[in-house]
Amino acid sequence: MRKIAVALLALALATGCPPPTTVVRTPDTRPSIAIAGAPEGSLLFVDGQPVGPAPAYSGQPNVLLLEPGVHDIEIQSAAGVLIFRQKVFVESELKTIRVH
Repeated sequence: MRKIAVALLALALATGCPPPTTVVRTPDTRPSIAIAGAPEGSLLFVDGQPVGPAPAYSGQPNVLLLEPGVHDIEIQSAAGVLIFRQKVFVESELKTIRVH
């Protein structure tokens, strides 16, 4: 009976403590863009696809991750009027696009 109690106690102790875990984080090395000077309420489009509010990607703190290559960047007002358009080549790191 004593052996059974010891075995149950050992089992309870063994299952009560989770094993140590290791977390490995890999940084995202894709290039990114920041949009500086976009007016409030303007919308960002990349390659014709809506991304969201342009001021949200000002680099403070958010940037937009892209795949390397050429991208068509457009900023439109809330009414859909084109404010800014530029083709950009992103290869690595952060590229800041200034809206005038």
